[in-house]
Amino acid sequence: MSNSRKIVISAAVAAILLCLAGGIGLYMMYSNEAQQNKELKEQLAILSKQEKKSAIMQRVNAQMEEIANEERRISDEQREAAVEQTKLAEQERQNAEQQQRKAEQERQNALVAEHKAVEASKVAQHERAVAEQQRAEAEHSKRVTDTLSYITLGRSLGTVSMNQLQTGNPELADLLSYASYTFSDRYHGDIYNPAVYQSLVMTSQSKNSWNKHKGATRCVKFRLGDNHFLTCSSYGEVMEHYLSNNQLNSKVLFSNKQYDFRDVYILENNDIYVADRNGRILMISHQGQQKVLLLDSNDKLLGLTPIGNQLLVVGERTLSVIDTQQKIISNSRKLNFRIVSFCRYDNSPVVFDDQERMHIVRGLDRLDSSQVPFKGQVTAFASSKNTGLKAYGMRGGTIYLVRPNGKSVRLVGHRSQVSKIKINGMRIYSSSYDGNLILWAADQEKIEPITLFTTQSWIMDFNFDNKKEYIWAVDQKGNITEAFISVPKMVDKLRNKLKRNLTQDEWDYYVGRNIPYERFLNR
Repeated sequence: MSNSRKIVISAAVAAILLCLAGGIGLYMMYSNEAQQNKELKEQLAILSKQEKKSAIMQRVNAQMEEIANEERRISDEQREAAVEQTKLAEQERQNAEQQQRKAEQERQNALVAEHKAVEASKVAQHERAVAEQQRAEAEHSKRVTDTLSYITLGRSLGTVSMNQLQTGNPELADLLSYASYTFSDRYHGDIYNPAVYQSLVMTSQSKNSWNKHKGATRCVKFRLGDNHFLTCSSYGEVMEHYLSNNQLNSKVLFSNKQYDFRDVYILENNDIYVADRNGRILMISHQGQQKVLLLDSNDKLLGLTPIGNQLLVVGERTLSVIDTQQKIISNSRKLNFRIVSFCRYDNSPVVFDDQERMHIVRGLDRLDSSQVPFKGQVTAFASSKNTGLKAYGMRGGTIYLVRPNGKSVRLVGHRSQVSKIKINGMRIYSSSYDGNLILWAADQEKIEPITLFTTQSWIMDFNFDNKKEYIWAVDQKGNITEAFISVPKMVDKLRNKLKRNLTQDEWDYYVGRNIPYERFLNR
């Protein structure tokens, strides 16, 4: 029983448990169902919301789609427009490129045309330059031809002028000489051409002569600063002269026939030293006081020349020095040769002996000796530092001109001993015992003698005035001769002599029909 009860109880318990389990199961099913319902409701609510949202979204999407479609349509239109614009841009680009190519081609064509134009311009300029050059050369040739023609005409008229003067027609000679100068000067011809210059010398009649000394006049020296000059003679006379209104005014400073004066030298303070042939030196102070210095030797004196700040006395066999401050003979030297002439060279005295040698006197204890480059005795000499010219005058009358390059030219014009030579620029002046004073133009290719004047006696010495407008010469007969060497002076005097113009017939005959007529006088 107990077992049955136990079984019943167990069965009851089991049934209860089963009911409980079923109940629990049902409850759980109900709970689950409820939960599911709840969840479904929530899901439904959510779905409802989502459906609403979806509907809204659909409407939004529909609107967005419409907008998108509109935008796509617009975009398509814009794309089509862009494509069209692209096509247009491409066409324009192609057109632009074509225009650019065309422009480039035109630029190239323009460059080619410009290059051709430049080349053509260069050719034209060259041809114009050639034409200008040819014209200039033609004009130059014509000017040269005309110039040479007028220069030749000037020389020809000078020659004709001298011929007219010699045939006794001085009035026509003056006119032709003036025409000769005019054409030569205007066309830059050489005024010192012998025909031109000598016709001026002859027609201007610039030579004047005065007889002042009793004996042979040995030298002429100008004082510094004025036109006063001194002369001395072999008759023992020392005279001072000055020219005024074509008159030579003279004053005797010393006169003693026991003296044979050969040279005069004037110091800057106007003290005067005069060399006597017989070994005496006469001193005349600027105040007029006189003193005589005697040399120890019996040598024959030739002259005086400065050496440093003293005075050198040149004798045939001795050289002596005068101290011009103390007015004494300070030193002397005897020589083993005989001096025949003296001058100056390289700022020093130079002496020439009878053995064809020259000696530059640097001091009494120093003589720089050398052989003269030409045969014969040198009786006159001159040199110029400015031009480099040297001239040797010989006893036979020949002059040898040595140029700076060492080449020498033999000048023939004098017939006897050359007594004096002076150089002024490229002009050389020489005098001779033949009585002629000659000008030589050293810048000429062919140097011809131009006779400035002629005397009837030996010319012993000559000199220029301080302005180098006049030349003064002295001769063996005691004459003092003056002449122009200044071309302007000659021309002024010649112009003042003219009394009329050339007639048309004279112009046509002497000057030429193809030369325009000119008047030399305003009347």
